[in-house]
Amino acid sequence: MKNLFTFAKLYPIIKMIVLAVFLSTPVIAQINYKTQNYTHQLSPVKVSISFLNFENILTPITAGILMEGQLKDKLFYNMQFRQGYIRDFTIAPDKLLTTQKESKGTVFETGVDYPFSDKIKAGKVKVTSSLSFDGLNTFQEKYFLADCDVRSYWAFSGGLMKNIRPKYINSDSSTYIISGGQDIKASDGNFTHFSQNSNGLYAGIVHRKIKKAVVNSEKWNYRVFYSTKFYAQVLIGSTKIDDIVYNNQTYKIDNAKQEPLGYRIGWQWDQMGAVTGFEFGKMPGITLETPVQKSELDKIFKHNPYLNYVRFTFHFNIFNGDKSYAMKNKQS
Repeated sequence: MKNLFTFAKLYPIIKMIVLAVFLSTPVIAQINYKTQNYTHQLSPVKVSISFLNFENILTPITAGILMEGQLKDKLFYNMQFRQGYIRDFTIAPDKLLTTQKESKGTVFETGVDYPFSDKIKAGKVKVTSSLSFDGLNTFQEKYFLADCDVRSYWAFSGGLMKNIRPKYINSDSSTYIISGGQDIKASDGNFTHFSQNSNGLYAGIVHRKIKKAVVNSEKWNYRVFYSTKFYAQVLIGSTKIDDIVYNNQTYKIDNAKQEPLGYRIGWQWDQMGAVTGFEFGKMPGITLETPVQKSELDKIFKHNPYLNYVRFTFHFNIFNGDKSYAMKNKQS
């Protein structure tokens, strides 16, 4: 009886959920349309801004600007700058035994892509013709799939990069700072830290697919723009580290070893001006050499020789984006 009573109370909620799911199912419309493609008419200058980027899993968090474009249909350029505004919130400031200024992170890049293979293929694009929502439990999307061109190119890429980021060392680490023969280690539950400033070059390949079209149906022009980008690049650079302040005294870090080579693999999605990026790899930097043997877990999670960052980025177009550039107005 208790179970029946509980079900009776939950039944209206269950019914609402089932109804909402059923009514929110997209409806594929069968209508006549005409597609005009613009895959080669891309913006020469488009600007996007961002307020939320995770430079390494969760921290530091940065904000910045992304500028990119196409020049003469054969050269693509990009430039981005991001500055940290939220420090590593997983470490309380009073747990830092080194007291020099703490870096929140800076990222700057500029580069070009030069296609060596540029082709047009046949594809499909989703066109949403209507959305309806009554504010309670009815949501319906009506759309159709339209034929369109898909521009697909492979390109050589290269450019300059700068990356400033903090490095924290906890009391459990087999890695620690050595200065003038003195071991500077964090006590239990505390951390030491320093800043890494890497400058270098990157080179690699890029594969990009672009859908850009105006789909005319029933006197309406529906503008669509979607772009996906994959890249794999080799990084090479040198890294500078600043002195630390410990117990009100300044120390140089003597056991820093340069690691000039790195790599990165990433994806980028541009959906009507909303640009989402995911990237992982190894940034050129330094490692601290100590006589203490690292454990296998340390080698995997703290000092992995093949992976030292995972990045998520989010940008939103604010000027001259491809979702509208060179395309007709919505109604004809």
